Amino acid sequence: MSAVTFDYTGERVLVTGAAGLIGRALVHRFADAGAGVLAVDVDADGLKVFDAVQGVATMAGDLAREDVADAVFAGLVQDGGLDVLVNNAAMTEVRTPLIDISAGLWDAVIAANLRSAYLLSVRAARLWRDAGRGGAIVNLSSPGGSRAHEDQSAYDVTKAGIEALSRAIAVELGGLGIRANCIAPASVVGEIRPATDLPTGRTTAPEEVADAALYLASPAAAQLNGHVLHLDGGLHARLRTDPAQEQQRDS
Repeated sequence: MSAVTFDYTGERVLVTGAAGLIGRALVHRFADAGAGVLAVDVDADGLKVFDAVQGVATMAGDLAREDVADAVFAGLVQDGGLDVLVNNAAMTEVRTPLIDISAGLWDAVIAANLRSAYLLSVRAARLWRDAGRGGAIVNLSSPGGSRAHEDQSAYDVTKAGIEALSRAIAVELGGLGIRANCIAPASVVGEIRPATDLPTGRTTAPEEVADAALYLASPAAAQLNGHVLHLDGGLHARLRTDPAQEQQRDS
């Protein structure tokens, strides 16, 4: 259990990509903090992990489809609305060189990672605007949003797009009390393990990502808008990921 505490009692939170590693941590942390959570994922079987979790409802569907996004928000309105949207859904397994990636695979990654976030963010913003209130959006980005991975061009493009979307929401809707921020975690692989490419020397725990999301969605971060939080152990600060490859000067 994390030592970080937040109180989300009475609030409604939507978490996408809920069946994945980070998604499960997000759902549990918001639920533990008292929120009512709607956990959504395309993987219906994966959502069964929440069957016995108090305060968590589930819904399976492809969030890149407008009819599914509409159904999600129809349910939210019926159940009391929405306070926090966490756009975590993403295809992460594609490893294809840019020169070889097909248009169909490219479109699939863009749809899963970026189109879904757009569809949900716009619906959340309209809901809050029409209700005359604000809300918080937390988007999951990646170091790939500003640096390139090998063979993950489509994924990196979507993460750069997520960051641009967050800035657009901040600039256009900040006056309505609507905030959007990003978390860019590195090396989230499950249990913490050593990592020589991160300055802290270890990987990032899924629960640490969830703690960052709870902070960004909370009143403690009320003046943070359009921000990218690099939760990467100092990776973004490093000039090279492998210090052993530094060029040696002639003496």
